[in-house]
Amino acid sequence: MKLPFLSSKKILSLDIGSYEIKLVEGKSSKNGIVIDNYFSIPTPENSYIDGEILDKDLIYYILKQEINNRRIKTKYVHLSINSSLIITREVIIPKVEEEEIKNILQYQIEDYIPMNPKDYIVQFKIIGSIYEGDIEKLNILIIAIPRNIVESHFKLIKDLELNPLVLDYQPNCLAKLIKNNILNQVYSTNNLTYATVDLGYNSTKIAIIEDGNIMVSRIVDMGMKHIDQNILNFCDYSIRELEERKAEIGNINCMESEDSDYEILLKLIKNSLEDLNDKIEMIFRYYLTREIGNEIHGILLYGGGSQIVGISDFFTNYFNIPSVIIQSFDNIEFHGEIYKYINSIGAIIRSIEV
Repeated sequence: MKLPFLSSKKILSLDIGSYEIKLVEGKSSKNGIVIDNYFSIPTPENSYIDGEILDKDLIYYILKQEINNRRIKTKYVHLSINSSLIITREVIIPKVEEEEIKNILQYQIEDYIPMNPKDYIVQFKIIGSIYEGDIEKLNILIIAIPRNIVESHFKLIKDLELNPLVLDYQPNCLAKLIKNNILNQVYSTNNLTYATVDLGYNSTKIAIIEDGNIMVSRIVDMGMKHIDQNILNFCDYSIRELEERKAEIGNINCMESEDSDYEILLKLIKNSLEDLNDKIEMIFRYYLTREIGNEIHGILLYGGGSQIVGISDFFTNYFNIPSVIIQSFDNIEFHGEIYKYINSIGAIIRSIEV
């Protein structure tokens, strides 16, 4: 299935996270995206948090070293980012041409988002149209990214002697992949609404995507790191012992065991996941009650936490909504851990650009 807005150049696409930096090399083909190289690097502790580069020199050093060691020749770079500091708003404006939308936002952005326009770079995406009486209006999603976040990422890439072309919003990366696609070789995504849940290390990122359009995007300040800490607060494990014990878990939905320590560990993990899902449920409820007829047809899980055995059944039972771990899309040729590289892969498709 062909994708629109694909770059014909080979692209080096980066997703910098607080736990890992993910990179893929890929380009478009007549059938979609072909990824021919990918790798990840551990992010130095406290050097990158919530979309902000806190230690630019250290991140520069490890990226430069890895790119040189792997003899990466690709110079064109796309980045994907997300942060709780990014402001998103869905607004209704008169129906005008796309160029006129830019003018409206340039002069009226403070009417829609309470901020100093000089401190943000603003982009938009048309997500539909509505009628008020006989008058057609546009429903647009405004995305305002702090200028310092944009500039620090672009400076990092320029200092690496690479050419930054696109800075993309992470929920938009997945939205582009979901639209009119086949998921896991089974599920059609056409004309459906999905909640996407990125189970990351420091946080969990949720987006509700309706027929390829971002309707809601939120970040919950709780990730796999917090689950580990909850366990360490209760159990006398070293970090290494904790990882070994977690590796012994078969399925989080099965409690049968004669090992009392195993049962305690399992209960702690499940209790933490229930706390997380309580927070996610508030986001779902916001969307479902915002407009009559809103529905979530499925939950798509990805990120490191999606590899907890039984996590999809856990989400299905909790929300009573079918939940699956993202394993493949029919227009992506990729032979790695797609749950880990989704943002990097989706950023290759050009749509919202900063």
